[in-house]
Amino acid sequence: MQLLQVLRNCRAISRSGVPFRSVVATGGFRQKTQLESLLQNLDVLIATPGRLLFLIKEGILQLTNLRCAVLDEVDILFTNEDYEPALQSLISSAPVSTQYLFVTATLPMVIYNKLVEVFPDCEVIMGPGMHRTSSELVEVLVDCSGDDGAEKTPETAFSNKKSSLVRLVEGSAVTKTIIFCNKIETCRKVENVLNRLDRKGTRTRVFPFHAALAQESRLANMEEFCSSQPEDQSLFLVCTDRASRGIDFDGGVDHVVLFDFPRDPSEYVRRVGRTARGAGGKGKAFIFVVGKQVSLARRIIERNRKGHPLHDVPSASYDSYV
Repeated sequence: MQLLQVLRNCRAISRSGVPFRSVVATGGFRQKTQLESLLQNLDVLIATPGRLLFLIKEGILQLTNLRCAVLDEVDILFTNEDYEPALQSLISSAPVSTQYLFVTATLPMVIYNKLVEVFPDCEVIMGPGMHRTSSELVEVLVDCSGDDGAEKTPETAFSNKKSSLVRLVEGSAVTKTIIFCNKIETCRKVENVLNRLDRKGTRTRVFPFHAALAQESRLANMEEFCSSQPEDQSLFLVCTDRASRGIDFDGGVDHVVLFDFPRDPSEYVRRVGRTARGAGGKGKAFIFVVGKQVSLARRIIERNRKGHPLHDVPSASYDSYV
């Protein structure tokens, strides 16, 4: 979805300025169509690391005239097993004069150190939004730990979060909400909870977005969620972190719900950053926390407000409800 949004923007720029030709190359679509496009004159290629590596290895893509390589979400790319081989193939196939731009909303020290190893002369240009959430974002911590004397288990944690989600949905008539879960299994449970809601006067529509769905289904759900401007309806995108990385929600998102607290602290910024986007954009993020996650969330929120990196904040785990 992110690649297609980049393609749309490239084509919009091309129509209103200097014309240039752009193509997407990624898995999950017809290879024949992509390969035919690559055989023509090309100015901008938008590709995933795995597809780029394949095209270079097969000799389909020649990079002798490459001027610039932009690697978006570089902190996430370094966790992709295809990334480092693709980067090495890119460097060895491109001219030494090629400029490399690495773009990220958060820059953990481990990623910075890896970049410096490969590009010792790289320069860091840090904008005021680095490691920060939007100033117009309202963050609401929802403690779902339950009573002090109650047994603390994953099942009770889910039950408490489910009750909080139902209260939130029933008490709010916003148009678009994104709900983040850590597991596909949890996504499905949340989908069932929302589909069973009986909300008088407001229709509920639920769109799943995770790896268990075929790519065509994911893209169709995302497209409808983004483009719909419904009346008397509430749309819910229930997803894993696939939807937190670089996707621009054109129609605006009113609320983000972190049903599960993210395992990686830096992922917090990406999730809540799906709302309150752009100039004047406003939105709310509801962070469901249990046990030790309460103090961890407060620490992350405080560091984000100061623009401090999160590399020294411990990662959350599934046993943090105790």
